[in-house]
Amino acid sequence: MRYKAKDIARELGVSPAAVSLVLNNKPGVGEEKRQEIIKKVVELGCEYLLKDNSVAKGDIGFVIYKCGGEVIEEYPFFNYLSEAIIGAIEENNYKMTMMYLDKNMPMNERYLAMEDFRYAGYIIYAVEMYPEDMEFFTRLSAPCVFLDNPLPTLDVDAVTVDNYMGIYKGFEYLYRMGHREFGYIKSKFPIICFDERYRSFKQCLKQAGLVFHEDYVMRVGYLEVETEKDVEKYLNGCQKLPSAFLADNDLLACRAVQAFKRRGIKVPDEVSFVGFDNRPICSFIEPKVTTVQLPGNEMGELAVKALVEKIEKTRGYNVKYKIEPELIENESVRKLV
Repeated sequence: MRYKAKDIARELGVSPAAVSLVLNNKPGVGEEKRQEIIKKVVELGCEYLLKDNSVAKGDIGFVIYKCGGEVIEEYPFFNYLSEAIIGAIEENNYKMTMMYLDKNMPMNERYLAMEDFRYAGYIIYAVEMYPEDMEFFTRLSAPCVFLDNPLPTLDVDAVTVDNYMGIYKGFEYLYRMGHREFGYIKSKFPIICFDERYRSFKQCLKQAGLVFHEDYVMRVGYLEVETEKDVEKYLNGCQKLPSAFLADNDLLACRAVQAFKRRGIKVPDEVSFVGFDNRPICSFIEPKVTTVQLPGNEMGELAVKALVEKIEKTRGYNVKYKIEPELIENESVRKLV
């Protein structure tokens, strides 16, 4: 097994940021703790992680910022973005290093973890962030671009999907297929993107002249075991099912499909489903789930473009990019008319 910084951190019960500082021979960790981490690295046989070289001023940090971790750790979407980000960074003659930060770390520890590396700039995977988490990033000397979060009330550079258009395309497809009773699978774990999608769902109902039914909203935990438990609870208590569900994302939609099937509810013959993201799981289950494709490559490339403009001072104002997604038609929707 090839260990990573987060694995060593888990073994020692310390933060991944502290391990990263030691592995990269950077200040910010006490000598006693530094030696403890190095000892564990040697015990695990992964001395290859230890680096003597310092980070070049032309390096870009890709920061995975956790504010709870449920969305990031449960089938993380940033894995689908990293290839495009690395390619775009190298095209601009920079190099990328990935690092993890946790909101629960003390402020000074987070600050040292990022400032001591002295990167030219940072791309922050910000899906779990809310505006109140921004105080820390305002203290950094290097520019930042925030990815997969619109942060609509903040004057920052951000790149995200157009959540309204994504839900609209799923809703409009279901409507064309004859559906008029719509349900929604809503995550209990709050993130801004999910909030936007849910508001968009209710707006689509209003524009179509349809009634919003609270009883058709299935509120579920984000972790797999929680989702399955909450879907079962919903099915035990509901009086009537809508003909179709949209969902905050594919994970929730696909888990619901599996739970419905276990209860003997036929998909899509009795209930149809549309997810959001176009993750591989949509093709692994039966029936394959219709979904909305997140434009991962374009999001990654635009994030790098925005950051390079800030680093090289070719743009003095902030920008927010929203990229329109595409509907991916699979097998989980029944045509009623």
